[in-house]
This record gives sequence, C-alpha cells and structure tokens, in this order.
Amino acid sequence: MRAEADLTAAFSEAMALAGLGSLVASGDRVLIKPNQHGGPGYTSAGVIRAAVQWAQACGAAEVGVGDGPFWGMTDAMPYFAETGLLAVCEETGARPLDFHQGSYRVVQTGSADLPPEVGFSEHVCEADVVLNVPVLKTHFNTLVTLGVKNLKGCLRPQDKRALHELELQTALAEVARLLKPRIAATIVDATTGWEGMGPVAATPVQMGLLVASADMIAADAVACDLIGLDPSQVRLLRACAERGVGEAALDRLDVVGEELAAHRRRFQLPYEALAAEFPGLALRSDHACSGCAMNLFRALEIARDHGQPIMCDTVVIGPAELSVGQVVSTCPTGQTLLVGRCTRAGWQSVPHVGGCPPRVDAIREALTGIAASEGVPRT
Repeated sequence: MRAEADLTAAFSEAMALAGLGSLVASGDRVLIKPNQHGGPGYTSAGVIRAAVQWAQACGAAEVGVGDGPFWGMTDAMPYFAETGLLAVCEETGARPLDFHQGSYRVVQTGSADLPPEVGFSEHVCEADVVLNVPVLKTHFNTLVTLGVKNLKGCLRPQDKRALHELELQTALAEVARLLKPRIAATIVDATTGWEGMGPVAATPVQMGLLVASADMIAADAVACDLIGLDPSQVRLLRACAERGVGEAALDRLDVVGEELAAHRRRFQLPYEALAAEFPGLALRSDHACSGCAMNLFRALEIARDHGQPIMCDTVVIGPAELSVGQVVSTCPTGQTLLVGRCTRAGWQSVPHVGGCPPRVDAIREALTGIAASEGVPRT
C-alpha cells in the first residue's frame, strides 16, 4: 500500500490489509529487525518509528529495535545514531539493540549448504513477535536485498563471513528456512527504494510504498515485481521456494491494496549500473562478501566524483580460487587488479590490494594510480 505522510497510519493499514492486525497481543515482547547493514540505503527512521508505534498501540510490553550490521562493525551504536534509529528509540521508549554486543544461540544446521552450526542473535530467539523490516534495494550478490537477505543480520559475525565461502544463495535460503518459524511478518520499506550499485553506492528512488506479508518470500516477490524484476530471475527466491520457505509465484498470490501496475518501474541492477558508470571495467566477484564489494564500490564512486580514470579493465574480488596461471591466462596482468585477501592466489604475478577488506583509499589508489596525498581525502 502507499505510505502517506502519516507513516504510522499507513503501517497500520498495511498490516490490516495483510491480515496481520492482531499479530501482536497485549504483553508481547516485539523485536523490529530493520536493515541497518552499516552503510547507506537502510530502513528509514520513519518506517522504524511507525513499526514501533504500531506494536505499542497493539499492547506490546516491550519493543526492541536492532540489527547486526556488517561483520567488521564491532560497535553499531554510532551508526545507529547516524541512521536515526537511536533517535526513534529515545522518542518512543523502544530499546536499541546491537546484535553484535549480545549473545547468540548456537544451532546445529543439519544442512550441507551451511556450516555445521551457526549462531542466531538471542534477541531474535527470545522475542514473542519478530517483524522483519528490510529496505527495497538492489544488491550485487543477490540482485536485491529484501526480507530474506535481511536475515543475514541475525547471524554471528563469523557466520556472515562463512556464508560467502559457500554458495551464498543456497546458504541464505537455508538461513531463511531455519528462521522462518521466528519471523512473524515482513514489511518492506519501499518508501524510498535504492537502485544501481547496491548495497553501498545505490541511487535513491522515491516510491512511497510499504509491502507487508506473513510470508517473507511473497513480500520479496511482490517487491521484485515493483522494480520490474521477475522473481523467478532471483536465485535466492527460487532456492527459498524450493525449500518450502514461502511462495514466490506471483500468480499464486493475493495482492491487495495499491495496484502494482500503477507503481511498477524498472530499477537499474548493480552490474548494469557498473557497466554504465565504468563501461571499460569488468568485475569478477564470485562469492565475494559485502566487505570488499562495499569498499570497491565506494572507491569507484570517489574516483568518479573526482574525475579520475580507472587504469585497469578487470577487477577480481572474492574467493575465486584462481591459480596464478589461471589469473594470467584469463586476465591480462597489466590490466587486472586483485582486491582482498581472498584473491591472494594470484598476488605473485598480478597487481593487488591486500586486506580483509582493503581500505577504500587503498583500492582507489590502486584503481587510479593517484595517491590520497595528491588531493583526494582518505576514506
């Protein structure tokens, strides 16, 4: 449904239309899990406030709001202040929660697509009602980051890293399968969507919408349709549907509220944006984690903003498991840059930037050959 100026009323109406009006009972402990991943393009403070106020109006005894951001962020509170999450909590009396500062419940996964055990935040496990409140955004790993991808924030930092050493799509689908019983509803913040080089260099798009469902896969599928993306193209949603996590087929969903066709628009996907911004640059990123990707995209953004040409034609990030010979044969060494510790197999012969993840300024200097001392501030 359309989110008007009064987001609390819009949130309440969306929950009612989705049949979720009585989801919270008097005395419940409610956890609101937004997307506060550590960079730009996060669940808005306005939608978080609306979710808190709705839960309190339903009689919740306690409302917590929190996330476990990027695995390298050991203290999320300054970031939560930047995003407005702390201000919302101070205003409403909700409790701000940095998952990384709390304990985790370790579970045996029983899945070949995950490590033998993973840890989920106790905040997620102990709440009576968990509201999954992602933002509508494109993502270079998974095409989109919506309800399912938002669950990654519930994991221990080491588990987040481990997922990128596996097949990320099926690993996330397994996380969704394991957490499905804990997620009472998914409400996608599409008030402002983000297209292009997500997760950190995306461009805002005003949408003015909320998407709510008890089925997180259905919510993600509808959100995909809103941005002109067939849900069947999203491997993550297909993997979830195959595991019975939810329904991704639009023709099997009962969509109420605003007409989708009236608001549908084609979002630019990450690799389309990269090709448009840097037409001579190819990116190889199999299984890359968000750390290297976030810093690479930020480095490219700074280079673009300063009019600095990119001096290579191929960038490799992620555990490509390339031997030196493979790197040399598939990427001309004089035109290729290896970024991050996972590419170390090719470091002997190919220019590289080390680190896990490398610093933004170090990547930018390697991309452009221009040092920060030549007029570009370090980031």
